[in-house]
Amino acid sequence: MSPHDSTPAIPQHRADLRDLEPLAARVAAARDGRPAPALDPAARQALIRLLTEAAARGAAINPQAALAAQTRADELRAGLD
Repeated sequence: MSPHDSTPAIPQHRADLRDLEPLAARVAAARDGRPAPALDPAARQALIRLLTEAAARGAAINPQAALAAQTRADELRAGLD
């Protein structure tokens, strides 16, 4: 963002509320003591978008949490779930 531009920079990977669905399913399974549902390619991509955007937006606020989010996104990208 330039000093004369009031528009914030847009992250490379834009997440939306639909990207929360696979995360919510995994949290609900953990809460209920069930195994986490398998990640299909669409769910994996949704979580990667969500984690990547969280890392980008949170880097200035909490660098450690941002690094953890980016690390998890990289793990999912590499097929480590």
